[in-house]
Amino acid sequence: MKNIKKIFHRLSYLQYPLLLAAFYFLIKPLFKGFDYLSANPEYLFNTYSNALILFGVTLSFSALQDPSRTSLRFEKKIWENPKKAKLLLSITLITTLIFFTAGLLGFWMSGSSQKEFALGSIVLGIGLLGYLKFQIELFETHKGKASEE
Repeated sequence: MKNIKKIFHRLSYLQYPLLLAAFYFLIKPLFKGFDYLSANPEYLFNTYSNALILFGVTLSFSALQDPSRTSLRFEKKIWENPKKAKLLLSITLITTLIFFTAGLLGFWMSGSSQKEFALGSIVLGIGLLGYLKFQIELFETHKGKASEE
C-alpha cells in the first residue's frame, strides 16, 4: 500500500508541465495581436477554455501530493494556524463555487464558443474541489503540529 501512495505522490509532479502548458494557453492570444482578437473573439474563448481545462487538471494532479509534507515555510505557518487555514479554505471554497456555478450557467445559456469556455470553467471547478479536499487533509495533518513544537 505504501508503494501505491508513493506512485500517486510522484504522479503529482505532472502538475508542473501541465501548469506550463496552461500558462502557454493563457499568453498565446497575445501573440495574435489585439486586432485579430477583436475580429475573432471565439479564438480567445477557445484558447482560454484550454487554459482553464489545463489549470483544472493541474489542480487535480496537485491534490495527489503527500499531505504530511509542506514545501514552503510560509505554507507550513498557514496550515498550523487554524485562523489562517480556515480563511484559505473559505477562499478556495468560494472560488470553487464561483467557477463551478458560472460554468454550469454558461453551459446552459450560451453559444458554442462560450459553451467550451463554460466547460473549461466546470473542469477548473472540479479540479478546485479536489484541491479543497487536499487542503482539508493538510489542515488536519498540520493543525496539531504547532503546539507540539
